Formats: sequence, structure tokens, C-alpha cells
Amino acid sequence: MEWDKFLKRYVWNEHTTPYFTPVDKLNRSQANSEILFYCLLHGVLFCVISLAALRGGPDGRSLGVAYYSFSVVIASVLFGMLKNYHAALFMSATPLAGMLYVFVYRIGNGAAAIDSIVVMGFLVMLMRYSFRIVGVARGYPDFPPAPPPEPPSYMNLKK
Repeated sequence: MEWDKFLKRYVWNEHTTPYFTPVDKLNRSQANSEILFYCLLHGVLFCVISLAALRGGPDGRSLGVAYYSFSVVIASVLFGMLKNYHAALFMSATPLAGMLYVFVYRIGNGAAAIDSIVVMGFLVMLMRYSFRIVGVARGYPDFPPAPPPEPPSYMNLKK
């Protein structure tokens, strides 16, 4: 089995997963795929956080965290549907809010250091990706339309 072709076809595809394509080289279809992934990531993650904050966890019940998380879910829906630049800006602030939470409530209360380091690493990666998404949202109106798909043939199926 040729793993590189499997990876190229299903995991890394320039048309559906353009995460390493420069923002100024994207077309609308690629931008839509990237925005969909980002909105699903934020929507699901912050929906779970909102429900957990309402239910109460080790830190107790937190209505502020629940309201903020729910507002991020709403922003992800708006950004996914309308491609609104301001919703992208609001969503890009979530890693900073998460870092603030970790510094104040986790590190300040003496939680396990390894947990905080793992969460901070995830938040740093999410913050780096958020800069790209803001660039995608800013340039979205100027992106060219997607090229027409290649007609299916026997040679296309062998890739």
C-alpha cells in the first residue's frame, strides 16, 4: 500500500484541506473548506465548554465562562454562514481568553503543571492558526472562484 498517495488523496488535498497554501493563493472553495473546519472546531469545543461551565466542574459553576463560550458558538455560526470578518476577529480572541483562564484559575490555584502546559501548547497553536483565519476572512471577498472540477476519467481514478 502506498501511504503517501493515501495521505495526499484523503488527508492533504490542495482543494479541500489547503492549510499550507498561502492565504493570497486561495480560491473561494479552499477558503470555504478552511472556514468550515475552523468553525466546526470552535463550535464543538466551545459548546462543550459552555455546557461544562453550566453544569459545574472542579472549579464550580461559572456563568461568565458559559456566556462567553456560548457567544463564541454564535460567532462560529455567523462566521461559517456569513463569512463575517468581525465574527472571525471575535473568534480569534478565544486563545487569549483561554490563556488568561489558565493563568488565573489553573496556575494560580496550583493545578498540575503538565496539564497547564498541554493546554497552553494547544492554545498557542490555536492562536497561530487564528492569525491565518483572520487573513482568510479579510481576503475572502477578493478570492477568485474555484476552478471547475476536472471531468472524471480512468486516469483520475488511479491517483
